[in-house]
Amino acid sequence: MLFNVLLYAVMVFMVIRMIMMNKNVNRRRKVINVINQIQDEQAFYAAANEVINTVNDPVIETKTRIIRLWGMVYHKNLDRFEEELNDINIRTLFLNKNGNVTIEADEDSFFYLLLSLPNMLYGMDRVDLIDKIYEKVNEHENVLSNQLIKALGDHCNLFYHQKDDLGEAFFRKIDEGDYPGYRYSKQLIGVYKNICDTMLCKILADRNEDYSEFEIYAENFAKMGVGRRWIEVLGLDIKAPSDEIEEETENTEEEVAADEENDQNEAEVIDVTAEEPETEEVQETDKEEE
Repeated sequence: MLFNVLLYAVMVFMVIRMIMMNKNVNRRRKVINVINQIQDEQAFYAAANEVINTVNDPVIETKTRIIRLWGMVYHKNLDRFEEELNDINIRTLFLNKNGNVTIEADEDSFFYLLLSLPNMLYGMDRVDLIDKIYEKVNEHENVLSNQLIKALGDHCNLFYHQKDDLGEAFFRKIDEGDYPGYRYSKQLIGVYKNICDTMLCKILADRNEDYSEFEIYAENFAKMGVGRRWIEVLGLDIKAPSDEIEEETENTEEEVAADEENDQNEAEVIDVTAEEPETEEVQETDKEEE
């Protein structure tokens, strides 16, 4: 009798969990739908505005505002950049989990904000606007200081501003798997390493030094739309093998947040935040192969 009660309770729990997961996926598809329309500027803004003005969810609103800012830079419409940036409430993306504040559930949005946007702005010679982003983000340094994505963005900024060692020592450590104490989404760590390897290629190329040991990883990054654009912004002559280039899609940044193990669950694109993401907090030097 007790076993039957427990079995029933487990079944009820699983049904409720499935319902909540499906609801979460459907909510986040609103954001993916906006991204998918990036090539049509008018349709993109219309879709973004509709979500922002109608959604009754502060997280989805913030994620969409970040995407709208990214779209503005993508289409080189910078007149309202600061106003748009000021309307983003980063705090809504913080999740209190077991007494700790984390960002992993929405780390894809921080990818846009801390990595993709600054890279595009660097390519447009608007480092001043990168500074505006980080002025806003650094207000939350107490939450973000142990996040690998924030540290990666900080060191990319050293390169963009041509300061210190341009981030070289940090990029080498990440390439080697040495990132103790940082939190990160496991689905994104491979992309973070690809970014570090690509930055190392650029730093070494500018010194006329051999970068072949990192080039293969940059070539792997070039298989993705986001990687191709990153490499192009840096002015590197690195391409993926022609038979391995992924089909170009409008939502290439969202590919970064894809969980390949659940590929069958989404028709177009998979948002790792549709379910609770796997995260790691590394306490020792991690030498795992990705």
